[in-house]
Amino acid sequence: MASEVDPERLVARLVERGVIHGRPIEVERLSGGVSADVYLVTAGSERVVAKLALAKLRVAQDWRASTRRVLREADAMTYARTIRPDNVPEILDVDDERLVLTMRAAPADVANWKVQLLSGRTGAGRLPTGLGAALADWHSVSSGDPAARESFEDATNFAELRISPFFDRIAEVHPDLAGRVASVVDRMRARTRCLVHGDFSPKNVVFDSEGFWVLDWETAHWGDPTFDVAFLVSHLVCKALHRPADAAAYHGSADAFVEAYFARTRLDIDEADLVAQIGCLVLARVDGKSPVDYLDAGQQDAARALSRDVLRWPATLGRVWSLLG
Repeated sequence: MASEVDPERLVARLVERGVIHGRPIEVERLSGGVSADVYLVTAGSERVVAKLALAKLRVAQDWRASTRRVLREADAMTYARTIRPDNVPEILDVDDERLVLTMRAAPADVANWKVQLLSGRTGAGRLPTGLGAALADWHSVSSGDPAARESFEDATNFAELRISPFFDRIAEVHPDLAGRVASVVDRMRARTRCLVHGDFSPKNVVFDSEGFWVLDWETAHWGDPTFDVAFLVSHLVCKALHRPADAAAYHGSADAFVEAYFARTRLDIDEADLVAQIGCLVLARVDGKSPVDYLDAGQQDAARALSRDVLRWPATLGRVWSLLG
């Protein structure tokens, strides 16, 4: 199915497959980020979300990936629900011919954590703590499941959507760091231990007073658990660079998340590897193929300086936050 979807055809297909039944039917295009077209379909009292992956992502540079990643996303979400059913949307239909993934929609009044963070609201400790515990469960349970390893061992989507546009790209932009970045990637690829979400970021977390959902599992793969932890912390570091007056609050959220994860996980994560991945990921949000859109020129320079510091010299998590001033 093309990226510019005809709403009538989408609805007809969902009706044909028995996904929706009610009337009247309304279709609303949602923000799918750079990698997908996402539609909210309301049919009477039913609310579902239909997602179609893009072959060419919406970024300035040429960035392409297989649209069949929606099938991996469906498998990962289905598996993750067996471990934490309250924290992943229910899959309603997987159209493997048109490559459309349909899931139950979140309640209308949920908040998106990225939006909250950019306004200076961190969700205090409750949400980061819950996310740390959930991630620890997904990593720990899957690590002991040979069937999960077999199902998610192909990491092509992760290479196309993370290694190439993030790590490989910053090595090109910063050739003096290329050796260091390559060693980070080599260690990451050597530590394949569990199901890794691959996009564990605030934009993929919606929540209300009852709980939270983690969305967008299209880069899920059998890999290094360090990556998911580093990915979320790197986003909080970027928010702190953007809103330095709230840096202490973002730091507190990062600490709550990390502490909850380590209190619950069965896996070991080396702090030096974690910090090195954070350094690469913060740099990628400035000089990779998908830079964040909220850092001004001065903040981008600060992100580069922080990343280069922690990549060139041994550092701890505390050192990362101290570099924010």
